[in-house]
Amino acid sequence: MTVINRWSQKVILPRLGMDDFWRDVRLHYAGADAQKWKALAMLSLRVNANWSLDMLSETFGHEKGHISRTLTNLCRELKSQFEAAPDEEEIGGS
Repeated sequence: MTVINRWSQKVILPRLGMDDFWRDVRLHYAGADAQKWKALAMLSLRVNANWSLDMLSETFGHEKGHISRTLTNLCRELKSQFEAAPDEEEIGGS
């Protein structure tokens, strides 16, 4: 499947399953690092299950501010690691 991103660039999406995705995350980002996997679990619950910061805070035993910073840092690391195009905010757009 092909889609166009917000910069009008053609992006070809691979026909891979979730196993391939998580294999790539393990190989190219998280490895055996428990802290990275914990942060990925937080992000997954936040994005896919729409968990609030309160719910994540209670579940993982951290303050909401810590959870928020963890998610921000994780997103920054993933973008850097996988060379994703920057958000408009990061490039000074509106």
